[in-house]
Amino acid sequence: MFGAKSRKSERGELELLRSLIKLANDLQSSLELHEVVRVIVTAVSETFGFREATLYLREPGSDEFRALGTVSERPDYDELVFSRPVPQRIWDELLLEKFQMGSSFYVDHRRHDWTPEQLHYLPSLDLGERQDDEFHPEDALFLPLFDKHHCLLGVLDLYDPVDRAQPSLELVKSLDVFAAHAAMAIENARQWEELEKTSAELARQLALWHDLHDLSTVLLSTLDQESVLPQLTTMLKGIVDFDTMDIRLVDEARNELVPIYARDENAEVMLDFRSPLDVGVTGWVVSHNEAQLVNDMTKDPRGVVVPGTEMEPQASIVVPLNVRGKVTGVLTVDRLFGRVFEEHELETVRLFANFAAIAIQNALSYEEMERQAISDGLTGLHNYRHFQDELRAAVSRAERYGETFCLLMMDLDHFKAVNDTIGHQKGDDVLREVAAALKRCSRESDYLARYGGEEFVMILPKTSLSEAQVVAERVRAEVAAVGVGGRDLRVTVSVGVASFPESARDTDGVLGAADAALLRAKARGRNRVCLFSEDKTAAVSALDGDLVALGRRFADRLGLSDEEAAGLITALAVYESGGRVSDEVQTILGETVAEPGPAADEVRQNAFDALLYGSERWDGGGYPEGRRGVAIPRVARAFAVCRGFHEGNGTGLDRLRGEASREYDPRMVQRFTSMVRTAEVDSQ
Repeated sequence: MFGAKSRKSERGELELLRSLIKLANDLQSSLELHEVVRVIVTAVSETFGFREATLYLREPGSDEFRALGTVSERPDYDELVFSRPVPQRIWDELLLEKFQMGSSFYVDHRRHDWTPEQLHYLPSLDLGERQDDEFHPEDALFLPLFDKHHCLLGVLDLYDPVDRAQPSLELVKSLDVFAAHAAMAIENARQWEELEKTSAELARQLALWHDLHDLSTVLLSTLDQESVLPQLTTMLKGIVDFDTMDIRLVDEARNELVPIYARDENAEVMLDFRSPLDVGVTGWVVSHNEAQLVNDMTKDPRGVVVPGTEMEPQASIVVPLNVRGKVTGVLTVDRLFGRVFEEHELETVRLFANFAAIAIQNALSYEEMERQAISDGLTGLHNYRHFQDELRAAVSRAERYGETFCLLMMDLDHFKAVNDTIGHQKGDDVLREVAAALKRCSRESDYLARYGGEEFVMILPKTSLSEAQVVAERVRAEVAAVGVGGRDLRVTVSVGVASFPESARDTDGVLGAADAALLRAKARGRNRVCLFSEDKTAAVSALDGDLVALGRRFADRLGLSDEEAAGLITALAVYESGGRVSDEVQTILGETVAEPGPAADEVRQNAFDALLYGSERWDGGGYPEGRRGVAIPRVARAFAVCRGFHEGNGTGLDRLRGEASREYDPRMVQRFTSMVRTAEVDSQ
């Protein structure tokens, strides 16, 4: 009898061993937590013969245990179990020493009165009639699972054994071995799950950084705001999906957030809406320099409805745009139709906004630099360089469409006297007032620029000479009304008017014609308007031959100082005499420099500069030093123009115009051209 019992016990242990080996193999086949749970509840049910087996696992960072797997013949019971996480306190009330058998806990209904709360989480089932020594409906067998730190990892709830027998010490010892394998498998699966989450997060972050790197490469190389903003939208949407987006910049002067871009079906309305800096979520973000994720804007007390739109469920991420620690604006992305954002998306948009802020600032700075590059710093009007481009464009348009336009060349009369009397700072104020007067006289389609010094130009598209004359007279009257600080001074202006193609058929020609008309207005007493009507052939011949006389007239036209003019004339005389300091040169020096001193030294230096650097080229290809542009002394540039005209022997004007911007200073060539065309004025 004893031998039979031993063999039966050995067979039981052998079956348990086989089951544990099978369990170990099954558990090694997968590291997915839900698959591991399925294997555990299936194995414990089949190996130990329980109709009901449920595995509860502690939720990470929580004191609740949620059912993750079960073997059961009652689907309604399963649904109930899965819907009710069991709090830690329930296990504390049941896993008591008085119920302990080995490492398991058998709650015998004869020794425990179940509380309503305990039955709520762990309800009993109708198992039918049972004998006192059988497993009763209000009995429970719990197998706790501990991690390597001996913290409660989970609980196996075993119920309704097939043989109806109450648990024995032999059974619970076997369950102890099973529990150790199960706990190890669960802990490994949990670690694998965390590793997968970490790997997925690292992969997500790596992809994000790749996206941001691509973004930085594109955005930081783009300086056009009109292309930067659409690129921002497209690239961000590829990283974080959204339905609408807008960008607003801080206007400190007006204490407002000004919209500069919107991607929305109500984009026009959004772009018209300026919000105060202290209003709404956007205002809060600016004042606190802190991003916000609001998944229901209808419930946020800071929410603002844009006039012309409807309040609707909307999730928003609003992040500040920071440049060098200063909030310059906000970027907002929205999801509609009940869609919400996740926390990690807030961080993604925040990182994106760092690049976006720099890209937008770069574009704005570039636009400002471009504006400054084409604008005159004193008056705010377009500058000489931009005028040249605009004049070429005006000629091109007029030629293409068979149109006409007029050019006004304006020069303030005796403005040096104004500066000498009230000072250059006040004189600058007068120039700004003059610029404002010219703006009042121009139409929206007209183009206005400061040509240099106290000279201004205006292009009048699709305008005849007679119409341009009316505008010029209005300009003259407006300028005459400009005040000069209450002193006994007046500001007047002389205006020359030329027409394309009536006065000339190319860019240099129409500019020279307007300048020539201006010289006529000056010669006829100033403070007047003259139209271009000179005899060009007579003008050229009037200055052909006498190089010194040519230099005197050109120095006056350029407004050179007395010392510069004397240096230019001296250099031209030396050149004309073949490099010798002739009696004529000595006479010129005697006339221009009466006494030795600083003035005489300056004249000699200017003459020396003209002769030394007169062979330099405007494009830097000359000698002796390869100087370029304005690095060449002004007197040397004037000397080169006079010499080039003189050496042309009747074709000098064509030579100068052909080499302008290469060999010669283009502005001096234009001045020289207009001077030549009005040379006959001196004889009238």
